[in-house]
Amino acid sequence: MTKTLGDITNELTERVLTPAKSESERILREAQIKAEKIIADAKKEALNTKNMARQEAEQVFKQMEVDLKTAARNFILLLQERLEETIAHPTVEEEIKEALKDREFLKNAIEIVLQEFTKLGGTENKIEILLPAKEREELGRWFIEKFHQKALHNINVHFTDKVSFGFKIGLEDTGTYFNFGEGLVEAFTEFCSPRFRKYFFAEKEG
Repeated sequence: MTKTLGDITNELTERVLTPAKSESERILREAQIKAEKIIADAKKEALNTKNMARQEAEQVFKQMEVDLKTAARNFILLLQERLEETIAHPTVEEEIKEALKDREFLKNAIEIVLQEFTKLGGTENKIEILLPAKEREELGRWFIEKFHQKALHNINVHFTDKVSFGFKIGLEDTGTYFNFGEGLVEAFTEFCSPRFRKYFFAEKEG
């Protein structure tokens, strides 16, 4: 049977074009699916990146808040220390110096401390007293008058520029002294500092 042009066309369509069309449609569908997956994955990755960036930003912000609070707290503590140094300590020092300028007060203090120190140190040890050089004339005469009938031989009195006010007392040759000058300032400053902080840096109520 002789094939016509139409027969040949139909045969080509069935054998070539139809399968080719089906294959192209399949390829397009697969490509579309892959493209949609790529887009979905990209969106998911972008969302993850965005969330991670937001979390990192929140963490950085929180750390900045902590750092700022720490810096502010340290500044307040430093300010308190400076104010204590410039107010509490000088005030205490001025008051103690003023008290020790009173000759009668100083003499009474020396006499009381000497009596107690003699009890503790016994008569077998020499007691050494260091006094300001500027007090040599008056206190030197007072020591002689006060203790001439007592155990003055057991007491060595030295006047020195190393003591600016008050006095130091200790056992001779030990190099250790109780400091009733700068030591009193330090002791009273330590005593007053908590009260200074309480009244000057009290926390707000409520």
